[in-house]
Amino acid sequence: MPSKTIAIDLDDTLNNFSETLARTRFEYDASYGMDEDTFSRHLERLRSGAKDESELLSTQYSFLRYRIHQRCYELSRPTADGVNFMRALRSDGWRIVICTHRDLRRANACTRRWLDDNKIPFDYLFMAWNKIVFCRAWAIEHLVDDDPFNIRFGTTHGVNVYYPLTERNRGIDPSGARGFSQFDEVRRWIER
Repeated sequence: MPSKTIAIDLDDTLNNFSETLARTRFEYDASYGMDEDTFSRHLERLRSGAKDESELLSTQYSFLRYRIHQRCYELSRPTADGVNFMRALRSDGWRIVICTHRDLRRANACTRRWLDDNKIPFDYLFMAWNKIVFCRAWAIEHLVDDDPFNIRFGTTHGVNVYYPLTERNRGIDPSGARGFSQFDEVRRWIER
């Protein structure tokens, strides 16, 4: 009998993180530790998805990124069909592993609170940078995630990847991964 364990991403899979980041008005204040012009430049870079180019572990940009993302984690709205999907998984006896890129050393409490507030069931909550390796190590056959790397390479490494169809990933070669518009599609695929 196949394993009934599934790994599921949070940001832009079960919620509207990118939309929240793009549309939320973040007011400047001195607690950010930078002047208002630097704050505005860094916020624009953050919204465009720019990485911190510094070799330092902590910079003004990484600190602002953490603070702004933390706020977005709290403000993001869950997708209604995603919540229903998670509840259906629970009803069907699936073991649910939330697998995220979030730094859970800092965002564990707010992430758990968000999941609880939105009545999203789960068994485990993990931070994983390489979700394909994580799934292989845990013998998880199914991954629901929007990351282009996982979409491209998951199937080649024995992980069935399902991803929400978005502008960000429409041009990606899915290499066997399956794109979905509604979570009900994923439910039909994993029940086979």
